[in-house]
Amino acid sequence: MSYSKLKSLVANVEAIATAMKVRIDDRQATDEEKEVLSRYSGFGGIKDVLNIGTEHTVSDDVAEPIRKLQDLIGAYPYYDDAMRQAVINSIKSSVLTAFYTPKFLVDAVTRQIHATFKDNCLQMSTFLEPSAGIGGFLPVSMPGTRSYAFEKDCLTGLILSLLYDEATTVTAGFETIADQHLEHESFDVIASNIPFGNFRVFDAEMWKKGGMYEQSAKTIHNYFFVKAMELLNEGGLLAFVAPRGIADTPGNKFVREYLVNHADLITALRLPDTLFMQTSGIEVGSDLLIFQKHSRKATLSLREKMFLQVSKEKVDTAGTMTDYANKIFTLPRPPLPRTVALR
Repeated sequence: MSYSKLKSLVANVEAIATAMKVRIDDRQATDEEKEVLSRYSGFGGIKDVLNIGTEHTVSDDVAEPIRKLQDLIGAYPYYDDAMRQAVINSIKSSVLTAFYTPKFLVDAVTRQIHATFKDNCLQMSTFLEPSAGIGGFLPVSMPGTRSYAFEKDCLTGLILSLLYDEATTVTAGFETIADQHLEHESFDVIASNIPFGNFRVFDAEMWKKGGMYEQSAKTIHNYFFVKAMELLNEGGLLAFVAPRGIADTPGNKFVREYLVNHADLITALRLPDTLFMQTSGIEVGSDLLIFQKHSRKATLSLREKMFLQVSKEKVDTAGTMTDYANKIFTLPRPPLPRTVALR
């Protein structure tokens, strides 16, 4: 099914209206309401919302749902004026970053992780999704798993909390995890489609550590990898859909070095540019990276050594060069390793 901006916007507004009604009624969502909530896909790529609260007009085809969205935010009794403005600002800021993961990819990650635990006759005790959206990766958890999910956007966080009654959901940034006093402070599996961009993250613990930790907090995607690895139990699995800059950017070598020195690289898969076309109508480069924590490694595998390196390639006889790309994606690949028993 091809992406329709109007259909996505209408579904989002219906989901928000449903979530607000359920919260006002102070009850759990019904199965029918959860179906409506599950169709929420965020505002990634819907640039029309940038005109909310401005003198600029929106195109006629989306004017009605945007007006309804404004009315919902304005009438919601739990928001004061400052909160309403914060919600609008949050919607606008999500246009460039809120791209929801297609179900088929989540299903593939889920199968791989579940197989690892079942093959080793182990129980997944704890699971964390640090940038949850509406909980796309929460199905990775297994029966008996204690699940936690963080979502910074307040509207999305409201929908998340109503969709997953059994999970502990927190409407706050991942960087606040130490302040939440959760029952568990480390996790067997951490999986998510993480945010990207040159946004600093104000995590006092990471800045206090200095060095590589402080450097990682200067860009949000680097921060998510390092922070998540620090919270992962030994032998646990980290699975992130991440921007290609993690693997390809020369300046991010320090993050790649940290990752392969603290974990085994299990999967490095370059995803198609069109991955988010169906959910957000936008082309963006991303990778699926899966690691298994292994803190006391003696050596790096050939694949891990390749993962540290980036290069440019010639694309024609005139000497035109490509952008930097990670060698794990440009050179013939060694055999993929299997995950080993969780340590």
